[in-house]
Amino acid sequence: MNKKNGFTLIELLTVIGIIAMLAGLLFPTINKVKERARIARTKAMIETLSMALHAYRADWGIFGPSESELNNDGTLYDMLTTSKKNGPYIEVRSSDISASGSNNRIIDPWEGLYTVYVDTDGGNNSVPANNTHSFDISCTTPGGTSINNWE
Repeated sequence: MNKKNGFTLIELLTVIGIIAMLAGLLFPTINKVKERARIARTKAMIETLSMALHAYRADWGIFGPSESELNNDGTLYDMLTTSKKNGPYIEVRSSDISASGSNNRIIDPWEGLYTVYVDTDGGNNSVPANNTHSFDISCTTPGGTSINNWE
């Protein structure tokens, strides 16, 4: 009698089905871990930007140009990376930079921009009242969660 060694089609389909079920259970968990990692990376970048703005202020006496100028394409990046006094105040990884025309901009992990609000008038402008800093740096996740330097 001629007996062949191997797996039957039913056995192979059963193993493939089990692997597919396990993968289906793991993908949502992996996505949650990735999102938490992006949030942690964003908080670290906001802390780095905060320290860079404090160093810039120590050298220049101001937190930079007006809010509208700070939030233009490239101004925050240029201000913190190409300063002529004691800068650069920050070193940015290439994965945190996006080119917009001839301007480089610092981007969050979701490829949005960080928004900077500067207290230029002693608390009467757009810096939130519960913020103990003289500026607010924030970004918003695609899910609508706000991440900032004062929470």
